[in-house]
Amino acid sequence: MKLPSIKFKLPKLKIYGIDVIKNALFFTFYIILTLFIIAFIMAPSIKEFKSTKNAYFLSEQEFENTKQTYQSILEKLTKLQNQNQKILNAFKRNFNKNNFKLFAKNYINIIKITKQNTTPYKDKFIKTSYMITAQIKSPKNFYDFVDNIKNYKNIIRVYFPIDFEKSNKEINLTFKIEHYKLTAKAEEKAH
Repeated sequence: MKLPSIKFKLPKLKIYGIDVIKNALFFTFYIILTLFIIAFIMAPSIKEFKSTKNAYFLSEQEFENTKQTYQSILEKLTKLQNQNQKILNAFKRNFNKNNFKLFAKNYINIIKITKQNTTPYKDKFIKTSYMITAQIKSPKNFYDFVDNIKNYKNIIRVYFPIDFEKSNKEINLTFKIEHYKLTAKAEEKAH
């Protein structure tokens, strides 16, 4: 059995020698082909643009979150620095024997301050030990001195044991103090 063949014939419409129907079909084919090529070439670019845009907005959000965290931590740090400025300044000061004697004269009579040694302490500090020979009228004066040493302009630690010896109306005592100061490296970081 033979299938009938269908022949399709375009009608011919010519204006000024130009076949209008053929030209319309070619023009439609050209437009469809152009749109297909544009869609085929631009679709990956649009997908890439959307993913890049999403990544940008995620990065921007992370940046804003990090910036807010940074601002919060900076505010806390500034507040802590302001609250602890006295202590920070105390860690920067050098020990002055004459100033220390003036501070202590309300409590004890310092006869001699002898520097013993200087050693690093926990990587960021320098610890200097001093041996002090002094006289007091009563042990209460020494304990008042120990209680008030926190008000001194340096960071000082009174090191126990303390040697008390009675002599006439006064008590001779020998004790050790330690002065703490920031190392030069740690002081640079603090600025």
